[in-house]
Amino acid sequence: WILVINRSKDEKFANPERLNLDRRKLTACPILEGEERLRLLNYQNNLITKIQHLDNLPNLIFLDLYNNQLRVIENLHVVTTLRVLMLGKNLMDKIQGLGNLTRLDVLDLHSNHISKVENLSHLAELRVLNLAGNNISVLDNLQGLVSLTELNLRRNQISGMRSLETLPCLQRVFVSNNNLATLDSLASIFNTKNLLELALDGNPVAAENGYRQVVLDHLKSLRHLDLKRVTEEERRLASAQARKVEERMQVEMRKEQALEEKQESIRLARLDFDQDRKTRAE
Repeated sequence: WILVINRSKDEKFANPERLNLDRRKLTACPILEGEERLRLLNYQNNLITKIQHLDNLPNLIFLDLYNNQLRVIENLHVVTTLRVLMLGKNLMDKIQGLGNLTRLDVLDLHSNHISKVENLSHLAELRVLNLAGNNISVLDNLQGLVSLTELNLRRNQISGMRSLETLPCLQRVFVSNNNLATLDSLASIFNTKNLLELALDGNPVAAENGYRQVVLDHLKSLRHLDLKRVTEEERRLASAQARKVEERMQVEMRKEQALEEKQESIRLARLDFDQDRKTRAE
């Protein structure tokens, strides 16, 4: 059987745009009759296994299915008006079924079993993406998210990152408690333009000598790093340290160049000597 919910006129009059069905032990999405004005629908903390019965909600902008038993993102093509979709703490292992949700502003998929970032490039209006607590090992495929300002990837297994530099509006990135081991693994982050807040604590790279100074030197606009405010003194020290590193590199390059020139001179001298000896022998 399928549960049908039909609120009384008084209930609808009191709250025509919002319906809260939190903690009702629902195993399926019920049919909602006469809810054409509904904008916010809350199914949090139930036992729902399938997304369905949304086709008679033409004005729905907010759908919350946090903490259910969903394994597949499906049947959302009928709610193209959605702006906020909350699917955290479910059982999904793949990002899919979002093809028609081009107006999406917030997408929350935290605490699922997702291993790959995919099928998001059409979400040009998306501003907030939460993928914390999944099984992602390589961050990629973010192209097309031209409005994204906040990205949460805490508690994954990330050891490499790509395509962050393609996000022109990105301001906040949270990648705490992953497997980023070297400063080289942060290259994609270093190529972003407008980052204000970055969290990398809980990664091996955060224990690297000079880590904070290197990050601050690459990201001049950063205001908070690992939940700590960036001070002007830190920024000056980071710039000074970077200059010292650059000077050392230039000195080493000059030494290498001088050594190469010396070796070339020796080689040419040997060639001249061998040629002269050969001429004499003739």
